Amino acid sequence: MPPLKLPVFQDSAPAEGDGDRPWRSLGEKASRPEPSRELGEQAPPLEASRRSVLQMLGASAAFATMAGCFKPPDEKILPYTKQPPEVTPGIPSHYATSSTLDGRATGLLVTSNEGRPTKIDGSPEHSSSGGGAGVLEQAALLSLYDPQRSKVFKYKSQPRSMHDFLAATAANGKSLQQTAGAGLRFLMEPSSSPLLLRMRERVLERYPKAKFVTWSAIPLQRIHDGGVLAFGAPYDTRLDLSKASVVCSLDADLLSAMPGTIAQMRQWAEKRDPENPMGRLYAVETNLTVTGMNADHRLRMKPSQVEHFGLALLGRLAQRVPALAQYAPLASKYELDAAQSRFANALAKDLVKAGKGALVAAGPRQPAMLHAAAHAINAALQSDCAKLAKPVLHDTDAGPRALLSLTQEMRAGAVDTLVITAWNPVYGAPFDLNFGKALSQVKSSVYRSLYEDETSTRAGWTLPALHPLETWGDARAHDGTVSFVQPLIAPLYGGMTEVEVLASFLGEGDRTTYTQLRDYWRTKSPDAFEMTWEKWLADGFIDGTATEAETPAVKHDAILAEANKARAAASGVEINIVPDYKVWDGRFANNAWLQELPDPVTKTTWENHARISPAFAAKLGVENGDLVDLGLRGPPAQGPVVIEPGHADDCVTVAMGYGRSGPGEELAKGLGFDTATLRHSDTPWMDTGLTVVVTGGKSPIAQTQEHHSMEGRLIAVSTTLARLPKAKERLEEERGVPLTYHQPVAYPGHRWGMTIDLGKCTGCNACMVACQSENNISVTGKDGVIRSREMHWIRVDRYFTGDENDPGVVFQPLMCVHCESAPCEYVCPVNATVHSDEGLNEMVYNRCVGTRYCSNNCPYKVRRFNFFNYTGNFSETEKMVFNPDVTVRSRGVMEKCTYCVQRIERMRITTRVQERAMRDGDVVTACQQACPSTAIVFGDLNDETSKVSKLAREERRYDLLHELGTRPRTGYLARVMNPNPELA
Repeated sequence: MPPLKLPVFQDSAPAEGDGDRPWRSLGEKASRPEPSRELGEQAPPLEASRRSVLQMLGASAAFATMAGCFKPPDEKILPYTKQPPEVTPGIPSHYATSSTLDGRATGLLVTSNEGRPTKIDGSPEHSSSGGGAGVLEQAALLSLYDPQRSKVFKYKSQPRSMHDFLAATAANGKSLQQTAGAGLRFLMEPSSSPLLLRMRERVLERYPKAKFVTWSAIPLQRIHDGGVLAFGAPYDTRLDLSKASVVCSLDADLLSAMPGTIAQMRQWAEKRDPENPMGRLYAVETNLTVTGMNADHRLRMKPSQVEHFGLALLGRLAQRVPALAQYAPLASKYELDAAQSRFANALAKDLVKAGKGALVAAGPRQPAMLHAAAHAINAALQSDCAKLAKPVLHDTDAGPRALLSLTQEMRAGAVDTLVITAWNPVYGAPFDLNFGKALSQVKSSVYRSLYEDETSTRAGWTLPALHPLETWGDARAHDGTVSFVQPLIAPLYGGMTEVEVLASFLGEGDRTTYTQLRDYWRTKSPDAFEMTWEKWLADGFIDGTATEAETPAVKHDAILAEANKARAAASGVEINIVPDYKVWDGRFANNAWLQELPDPVTKTTWENHARISPAFAAKLGVENGDLVDLGLRGPPAQGPVVIEPGHADDCVTVAMGYGRSGPGEELAKGLGFDTATLRHSDTPWMDTGLTVVVTGGKSPIAQTQEHHSMEGRLIAVSTTLARLPKAKERLEEERGVPLTYHQPVAYPGHRWGMTIDLGKCTGCNACMVACQSENNISVTGKDGVIRSREMHWIRVDRYFTGDENDPGVVFQPLMCVHCESAPCEYVCPVNATVHSDEGLNEMVYNRCVGTRYCSNNCPYKVRRFNFFNYTGNFSETEKMVFNPDVTVRSRGVMEKCTYCVQRIERMRITTRVQERAMRDGDVVTACQQACPSTAIVFGDLNDETSKVSKLAREERRYDLLHELGTRPRTGYLARVMNPNPELA
C-alpha cells in the first residue's frame, strides 16, 4: 500500500510540482532544493583567526586561568529541597534564586554540582516562570564563567583596589556633604528591589540635593505614560491568557520566552488544545515575530500604521459597545484600506463576542496613545485577562526622556559626580544625546559593569560587577511578588553589587550586601526572623506579596482628546528597531550560546541584519547578504540584507545589541552593526525618512534555515479546527499502513518515548539552550555555521506556506527520534550506535571513528559531527560550566540527542535507594523542563497511565516519515489553528 499524504498546512496535500508546498526560504519557494550535503561544494577556506578560535571555544576567550579554586559563598544559602546543605560529591543540589532584567524578577531553580552552578531552570512555584525558562535566563550560566569579565578596579585605566575606591569615595563624600549633594547624580537600572529603594532613601537623607535617574535602553516609559493618559496614574497591566478566548496583539510579542512572557506562554498553551474551547490570536505588526508566527490571523503594516489601526479598531468597537460610543468618529478619522478594514471589522466583532475573554495588548515600543486605547477597550469589555496594579518599579520614567534631562545637566556643568550602575549608556543611549562626550566632561564618574565596555572607556572609576549567581539581592516579580537572589558560588573575580556602591556613599562600604539584606528584612519580620528568613531563601520568594489589582476609572475624555491629535499616517521608508531575541539590548552580546542560537524568525546567527519584505527587496534590487547603508538624521549604518517573508513593505527592521566595540568583550567585537545612529531621543524605536542605499558589496550570512533538508518531504502537520475531523481520519489511515519489514521488539521494562505538541510549540528556542547547557554542546562560530557544522542536538524547523507576503508558519522541534528500526545502526562499521534494552538509540563515543555513515543514513538529519576539538583549550574557569554527568566529546566523534539518559540513570539510582518503582514525571528531560509552553512530554510508553502514553494514543499523533518504517519513539501532535471563518 503506498504511503498516504498527510494534511500538511492545508486540507489536501500539494500535488507533485505544485507551487503551494511548504518552504523555508524564498529560494526554496522558487524551486525545490537540491539534495543536501554536509559540506558545500565551494565552501570557502576556514580562516583560523583569533576570533574564530575564541568562538569555537564556546564560553568566550580562553587565555586566562583563575587563581585559586572555586568555593561556595561565605554566607549561608538554603537549598530548594530544604535538606541539609552539605555537599555530597556526585549529588547535585538545587537552589531557588531569581534573575532580574529591567527591574523585574524571574524565579529560577539552579542546579549546583560540588559548589558550582551547572544548570539554570525556571522555579516551578514562582509566578513569573512556573517552571519554564527563557533563553536569556538559561544562557546567563555561560556568562558567569566568562574569562573576559571585568576583574580589576581601575581609575583612569590604571589598576586600583576596592580599598582605594572606598577611600576616594569617602573623601569625595565629605565635599559632597558640604553642598548637600547638589552635584551628585546616580544613573541606575530600573529596579523594584525593596532593599535598593531603602538604600536610595538613605542616600537622599545624607545628600538631599542629589538625584537618582533611571534608564534602560529597552522601552518601559511608554507603558506607564499610557497608564497616566488613561487613568491619571501609571499602572502595570497583568495579563492572564488562561482566561482569554480572543487576543489582539498590537505589536505585543506575548509568546517570545522573554522575561515577563514565560507564564503567559504556558497559559496560552492551555488555550490551544482542540479538545477544549480554543482561543484565537490576532497579530498586527511590522516584522514577523514569534507571536505573529503563532497567530491565527496576522496583519502586517508599517510601524507608523499600528497606532492608527488601534484607533480605527477603537472607533469600530464604539459602534458595538455603548461604553465606547464617544470614540465612534475615530472609525472615519483613521481610514484603513480594504484588507485592513476587513480585518478590523472581523476583529471588532470577535472581541465583542468574547466579552470578558477579550484582550487587546499594545507593545512597549508603541506610543502612549495606543496603550491608553487598549486600556479603554479592555475596560469597556470588562476583560478578565488584563488586571491593573501599581507599578513594581520605583521609577516609571525610565526612558530617553530621563536620560535627556541628565545629559543636559552634564553639559551645563551641574553634575560633579556621576555614579552609573545602568547598563552601558554610552552604547545604548540615543545618538543625538552623544552621552559619551557628556560623560567625559564630568569631573568625577564611577561606572560598575560586568564587562569593560564602551562606557568603561569614558568613566573615571570602573568597578567590576558581580554576576547574579555570585551575589545577594531582592526584587519584585512581574506581579509584585517579592523574590530573592542568592549566590550559588563565591565571586570568581571579585567586584561590587549595586547595593555596595550606594553603601560606599554612606560610609558603609565594608558592609556586605548579605548583611544589608538581612538587616533590612529583619525589620519587616522581627518575630521568629531566622526561621522566616530560611523559608524565604529556600522558596526563593515571599508568598502572598503580589500587589493588589485595582480598577481605576478610565478617563475617556482625555483619551479621545489625545486620539484626535494623533499624527497622520506617514509616507516614505520607515525604520523599525527592535530588541534582539538573543542579545536583548546588547548586554548578552559576549555570550557564545546566544550568538550561535538561530533567531526564531530568520534563523540567522552571530549578527544582526536589515530585514525587509520580498516586495521591497525587489524594488531595491537586492538579495540576501547584499550590503546597504541605512541613514536617518546622522551617519549611515551599514549591514547585510535579509529578506523576511511576512515583513511589511517600505520599511526596514533592525535588531539592536550588535556592533560592539568595548575593550573587554572580544567575542562580541565586529559582530553585526550598531543601530545607534538610527535611534534618536524623540523617536528611539520607529521613525520615517529612512534612506536605503545599495552599496554593491556582499556579506556571508550564517543562516541555518536551509541546513539539514528533509529533501522535500512534508513533515510538519497542521490543520484547522474545522478540518480537524477529516485530518484525524487521514492520520489514522497513515498510522494503519502496515510495515511488514519491521520486526517488533519487546521491551519488558521501560520503553522511553516523547511527544511534541506542535499546537503548543511557539518556536521560542528555549529547548535549544536547555539542551546545550545540559549536554555540554559546543559552539562552532560563524564560519562553522556557514558550513552547516553547528552542533545543536535540537533544531527548531520553521516552515512557511502560501504567499510570501503573508505566509503561514509552523514550527517543529526535531532531535534524534530514537527509531526502533534505526537506519544509523546497521551502517556503523564499529557498532558505535546501538539500541538499549529500553529502546534508546545510544552513541558509544569511544567506539566512534568518525565515518559519518550514520549521519548519511539518518533521514531526519539530527546527528552532529565534531570537526574540531572545540573544548580542548578551555581554562579552568570555563570548564566549570560543564555538566559532570555528561561526557565532553572531542574531535572526530558523532553525537546526538540521548533523551537525557544521564537523568534517566540518576533517577534509576534514586528510586533504587528509595526502594520504589519509577513514577510518571520522575524523569524530565532538559528540553521538557525548560519549555515554557509545555509542548514537550517525556515518559514511559509501557505505562498506560503516563501522560506520554496517553498522548501517543491521541488521534492527532503521527510519526515523522512513517513510510520509511523507522518506528520513531518521538511522536508529534498535529498543529491545530483556530481561524475566524470571516477571514479564512
